Amino acid sequence: MTKSGQRADPPMRDAGATQACADKPVLIGIDWGSSNLRVALVDEHGGLMDRRESPVGVFAVQEGHFAEALLPLCADWLVQHQVPLLACGMIGSRQGISDVPYVTCPASANDLAERLGQVELPPVDGLTPGQAVQLHIVAGLNTGSHAAGWDVLRGEETQLFGLPDGAARLFVLPGTHSKWMKRSGGGQIETFQTYMTGELFELLRNHSSLSRVMSAGPASPKAFQQGVAEACAKGLENLLFRVRTAGLMGRFQSHELPDYLSGLLIGAEIKAGLSRFSPPDKHTPIPLLGSPELTQRYASAFAQFGQAVVEMPGDAVFNGLLRIARAAGLLNRATVAT
Repeated sequence: MTKSGQRADPPMRDAGATQACADKPVLIGIDWGSSNLRVALVDEHGGLMDRRESPVGVFAVQEGHFAEALLPLCADWLVQHQVPLLACGMIGSRQGISDVPYVTCPASANDLAERLGQVELPPVDGLTPGQAVQLHIVAGLNTGSHAAGWDVLRGEETQLFGLPDGAARLFVLPGTHSKWMKRSGGGQIETFQTYMTGELFELLRNHSSLSRVMSAGPASPKAFQQGVAEACAKGLENLLFRVRTAGLMGRFQSHELPDYLSGLLIGAEIKAGLSRFSPPDKHTPIPLLGSPELTQRYASAFAQFGQAVVEMPGDAVFNGLLRIARAAGLLNRATVAT
């Protein structure tokens, strides 16, 4: 059995950013969120033959110049390999290049493959003059109805479909907006719930009255663990104000308070998520997908709840894009349109 907090073996092969690969490229995968843009040249087995990234996320693109942000990262791949482009994330939102309608849960990779958006990008030097590049876009998911209340996501669904199908289980994707997602044994995403933990931390850390008692400094695992323990026992109620009083009364030093705040917020999220989704077994690891820094922090917090977790690789999104592209028949289509 996988131990709590252990990082799992990757579900796909990564050939490295510059290492030559014997396999033929079949797709340019694009993970374009609100803060970052990542692109990868993917082979038929999900291996990453090359990869590049940029800090120009969707919210940083000025005046709708999405093609100007994307093509410098991958135009040479297009010219050399003539493979299709498939993107996921906030690029398919109202703030992105095209608002691709959500697909309602429960949803499979095939459901998303049937509902791809499509946008023409400007011609690329080196391709036949007058031909426009086709950008295909994965739709996000929503959970339901006006009566039940809506929850939505874009990008995380592709990460989940990048992992091998298996038993029904719960997944947690830490981030600015943390997602708890339930997948069926048949591979469908049944439902999910969003927690604004990361955004709340940034707002409280930098733009609230609590920020006045905090300072930068070395990490404090002890303060973080204390925050998790208090949120586990009591919930948030008035605990957030204790960040201020903990500094005023000398309980923690000012540089320890950000970790105390982080522990309170992550602890409250985990308490609510475990109550909402009720995992059947504390010993069956919940997969965590995200950056190593965040997943390690969440793994530490989950351990205080006695719940086993396993950290999964962050590049599952490109394997998910390959899976959706294959289901949509994109791998057999031309890259450009006449």
